Amino acid sequence: MKKLLAVIVLALVVATAVWIFLRVQLANRLAAVPELLPATTLLVVQVPDFKRTREQWHRSDLYQIWREPAVQGWLRDSLARLPKHSGGRQTLGDFLQLGPTHSFVALTSLENNEPKMIGGFHFDRSPEEVRTFVDQRKAEWLPKFGAAKRETTVYEQHSIETISVSHFIFASVYDNHWFFVANDLAALKALLDRVDRRGEKAASLQTNAAFTDAIRHLPNAYAGMLYLDPRPFVEKLLPLVAMTGQALPMDQLQRLKQVQAVASAFGFDQGEMRETDFVTMPRLSEEEKLERRSLAAAGANTIFYSAARLHWPENMLAGPAPAGAGLPAVLQQLTAALKTRGIAGNDVRAAFGEELEMIGDWPADARWPVLQAKLPVKDADRARKIADALTSVEISGTPWIRTEKGGATIYRAQPFGFVPLSPGIAVSDQMMIVGTDAAAIETAITSAAPPAGELEKSAIFQSAAKQVPAGQSAFNYVDTRLLFERLDASLRPLLLMGAALSPKLGKNVDPAKLPPPEAIAKHLSPIVMSQRYEGNGYVTESIGPVTFREATLGLAGAIGGLFIYLQEAIRPGRGTLGPSPLFQPTPQPSPTPTASPI
Repeated sequence: MKKLLAVIVLALVVATAVWIFLRVQLANRLAAVPELLPATTLLVVQVPDFKRTREQWHRSDLYQIWREPAVQGWLRDSLARLPKHSGGRQTLGDFLQLGPTHSFVALTSLENNEPKMIGGFHFDRSPEEVRTFVDQRKAEWLPKFGAAKRETTVYEQHSIETISVSHFIFASVYDNHWFFVANDLAALKALLDRVDRRGEKAASLQTNAAFTDAIRHLPNAYAGMLYLDPRPFVEKLLPLVAMTGQALPMDQLQRLKQVQAVASAFGFDQGEMRETDFVTMPRLSEEEKLERRSLAAAGANTIFYSAARLHWPENMLAGPAPAGAGLPAVLQQLTAALKTRGIAGNDVRAAFGEELEMIGDWPADARWPVLQAKLPVKDADRARKIADALTSVEISGTPWIRTEKGGATIYRAQPFGFVPLSPGIAVSDQMMIVGTDAAAIETAITSAAPPAGELEKSAIFQSAAKQVPAGQSAFNYVDTRLLFERLDASLRPLLLMGAALSPKLGKNVDPAKLPPPEAIAKHLSPIVMSQRYEGNGYVTESIGPVTFREATLGLAGAIGGLFIYLQEAIRPGRGTLGPSPLFQPTPQPSPTPTASPI
């Protein structure tokens, strides 16, 4: 009996020790950022480890291009004009010395149009060092705001410093190697309760079903993460859109309201940048794997291939935008031409399939790439009538030329102005092609020889495509090395000629010292992107020297800058371009009341 009691006592002692140990471990466990935020958080941006992210950036392909001696030599004069000791760079260096992890900024509420923000980070160094760093930053920016009221509030053994400038409040506090800031004192106190695990356990963002479902589609390791609940923003945006006089189609409005969450993660993968996005929303349509029929036509000179599933809007041709607003002038003219011919949105959906493919080829002997967009044809008669309507809009006052060849209808436009394009449209019983080179379009739609599939069979394409899952909704591929080599071959002579004619062009950057193309091209790999529907939302993954989103934004910025430059350079005087001078509608008789629809 005594031995049994001894065993029971020993078991109780061990159980008590284990319980105490687990409680201590739980108390000391570093809370995840979502556990610190309220369940109603609208936006959060998190960087798990600044130092690790910086190290990964320094190993990235893009940074290796920046560090190339030829690139540094080319930019030496421009870099010499920069401040030797940048305050921002020094601040970043000092901040990284603190060992910051779990850094975040969150928007927790937007009630009464008053945003409530919370931010913070966990640090490895001593609280005294962090306090010195923060106090130095406060000393720098406080004088810029004039009179500021400073107060100290004690809450549960925490000393909260509050700085008030007019209606703005800046509250900050330290807690067990955490530093937090907020513009609302009550929100900061609630956050401290979560950190210290004090009181009743209120619902946190970690328990938000929309949040947990969205982030489970993201990778476990990332350099940065963003989560957004767009619904409150949409509710506030719609009245603003109505005030501008614009009206969103009902199907687009309904689709916008159905987006429940957006989550995105960004990181690095063996020098390449990788991005994963998830959008919680209903499936737009029943989707199968993309067929990618035209991929076989992509060859060794293909710089870009894209396949995407289209979702034709219900009222795509209903209600033209008011003059001077809404759709660009060219699209307004094309829409008007379709309506004039009695073509409705249902006719477009009946005429074409839902998989749009685009191919960009750039032969070595061509100055500019050749772009083609292809749609499968379901109703050839409707497709030809739509093509007839589109080509009734003249280019630079010159009508389109229509010919028939090999069972296909081909429309050609003469090259116009300074733009080296010869647009064309071709329609057969199987496909409609629109592109920048009518001869290439004719060859593509009338050729009887089977395509060689050079791109699809290449090791570079196959290796890149394996880095992302198969796309159900979209797939994009960009050969960045080939694109850069072709751009360099076309633009380098123009830059050198421009610098010779106008020395101002070479004042900041000397085109004669451009780095050799191989110094940059060797660091470039393909960009690939795929999109699919998974669970209850769309997953988009992209990888490359830059992600597909970054490349798209960069291209849009470059095109916008080029457009502004051409507008200023070509147009004498000031003002906008006004109605498009390239596209002019050919007068067509109005349809009679007895005209039958397509």
